[in-house]
Amino acid sequence: MSKPVKSTRLRFSFKTKVMLLSLCLLIVPLLLFSYYSYDALKKHIVQEQKEALTSESHVLQEFVSENFQWVLSESIVPLFSIRKTNEEQLFLIKKGITQAMSFRDDNLMEIAEDYILGAGNTNRTSTFISNTSKPYKGMFVSEKSRRLLESRLGSVTDKTLADLIRDRDLEKDKFYHYYFINGRKHYLGSLTKLTDDYVICLFHDITETKQNYDDNFLEKAFALDLVSTITAINRIDPDSTNIYVFTDDRKSIIRKQAYKLPDTLDEKYLDIARTNDVWEGSLDEDNYAYIFYFKQTGWFFVYSINLADGVSALNDSMEIIWIITILLAGTCIFLCSSILRKPLSSLTSIAKTAEYIEHTDLTNKEEIAKIAQMLPEKSNDEIGMLSETLKEMSCSVSDKAIELLSANAQKRQLEGELNAAKEIQMGILPESLKLSEFSPLKLSALQVPAKEVGGDLYDAISFDEDRIALVIGDVSDKGVPAALFMAMTVILIRECVSLKMPVEQIALELNRNLCQHNPNMMFVTLFVGVLNKKTGELSYVNCGHCVPYIFSDGNVDTIEGLSGPAIGVAPGFEYKSFSTNVPLNSNLFFFTDGVSEAQNPQLELYGEKRIEHFLKKLKETDPERVCSKMMGELILYRNKAAQSDDITILCVRN
Repeated sequence: MSKPVKSTRLRFSFKTKVMLLSLCLLIVPLLLFSYYSYDALKKHIVQEQKEALTSESHVLQEFVSENFQWVLSESIVPLFSIRKTNEEQLFLIKKGITQAMSFRDDNLMEIAEDYILGAGNTNRTSTFISNTSKPYKGMFVSEKSRRLLESRLGSVTDKTLADLIRDRDLEKDKFYHYYFINGRKHYLGSLTKLTDDYVICLFHDITETKQNYDDNFLEKAFALDLVSTITAINRIDPDSTNIYVFTDDRKSIIRKQAYKLPDTLDEKYLDIARTNDVWEGSLDEDNYAYIFYFKQTGWFFVYSINLADGVSALNDSMEIIWIITILLAGTCIFLCSSILRKPLSSLTSIAKTAEYIEHTDLTNKEEIAKIAQMLPEKSNDEIGMLSETLKEMSCSVSDKAIELLSANAQKRQLEGELNAAKEIQMGILPESLKLSEFSPLKLSALQVPAKEVGGDLYDAISFDEDRIALVIGDVSDKGVPAALFMAMTVILIRECVSLKMPVEQIALELNRNLCQHNPNMMFVTLFVGVLNKKTGELSYVNCGHCVPYIFSDGNVDTIEGLSGPAIGVAPGFEYKSFSTNVPLNSNLFFFTDGVSEAQNPQLELYGEKRIEHFLKKLKETDPERVCSKMMGELILYRNKAAQSDDITILCVRN
């Protein structure tokens, strides 16, 4: 008995499956390409049809105008004899004038005028030569000739013979015939080009002949002549294009047997054509038309095309392409569904496991073991690798979560210690500057550390009954070390002030003590001043600190004088004191470099110039309002930029 044969299944990696899916998705771009190609081809075909219609309409318009003039001449002059006679006479005159001009002899030109042109001037005919640019200044032009130059071309236009000569570019060796009216006289005017600058004109009086025909005779003859030749204009597609001629009352003059005007040919289009001579545009979604109004007969010429017929073959081709594309897309969707069924099932299990991980306690080892059981079985493709990675990640995240909890506990402990340090630091600074012992002075200060604790300091200490010590400083570092150094500095300053030391002695003692106990080489910029409340005298030392200001009523002055380097830099340095007078009703403004070096998002410093400008335009005198407005100004300047340094402001109103 034979053993059953094991079936072998074709195994694909997930990457291969994705590539197959990508191949299937090429059908979508094909559909899009087909659609946009169809749209572009359709627009191109329609545009070509419109342009061809416009071009042929211009030919038709010129043809109608020329043909009407021809029929007019042929109709009012019996059989063509007058026109033929005019052409022969013009030929002889042109030949004689040309020969006379070639000899450049004035006598010959007089002979030409007497005999050649004289032969062309009779009771019924008038002949003259007109200049193309200045028709009234030609050769042999008489007063009668000038009157004839005012003759109107036809019965419905104001254009004269002079306008025709000036505007029309006549071809050499050709004869042109027109119907003219001058008062009660009717003429057949025949023209030919003599040279580039001159035109020979021969006018034949046909007034008596014109009286033999009624008003409709010309229109009938014109219509018969158009019927025999108008089909030569229709070159686009005889089945799609139509030429229709009708009168103002919609009476047909010329039309195809099976053609009917579109219902969308609204009267407004005819009104525009009647006013502007021409209207061109779409009558509806399928029909495009060119309409011109022929004023001589009062007829409308409608040349229209059915655009739908032009793209019908394209529509048939695209329908087949779209059907094939849809069938291919359906087949691809079925194949993709079959190929991705198992991988998607595995991915669903992984997604549910990930959702479970989101809500589970990752510090619980039993939960981690449960997560491993929820993942799909091991496989050799990329999904199997993802499953194994998720298992390892769960174990790793569990370990990291335990470490993170421990780190968070340490962080909370450190934050508690920093908060305690901040409270201690703020306790070292003055609790309030609104003390009766400072009266009548008004004091206010504002401090914003860059971190939990900072290195800026300020103080106001009663020196004696008449004087008050003002202190502001900035430690070189930030954070806890700067806060400790700042606390030590404040304690030493208060001790020196209690001993009533002069300001230069205070700076000397501070420098000596801080240089002895300074393993980290820290230093502090410091301004210490003693202000006499009665006289306004201020004695001070400036140890590398920002220069303060005195301001009042738009005037801003700096408190100049540098006593020496920052405290803690050079042991044994002798500091020099200065003094100045603070006027009554003025303000002292002290600040740290966190104000002048505040940066905007473009990393530009606020700078001392902006501080001076701010103080000049400031209307406030109350120290508390001054500090508040200065801080608001800095916040607006920084915008979204982070605070880079501690900010301290001290303001005193004298």
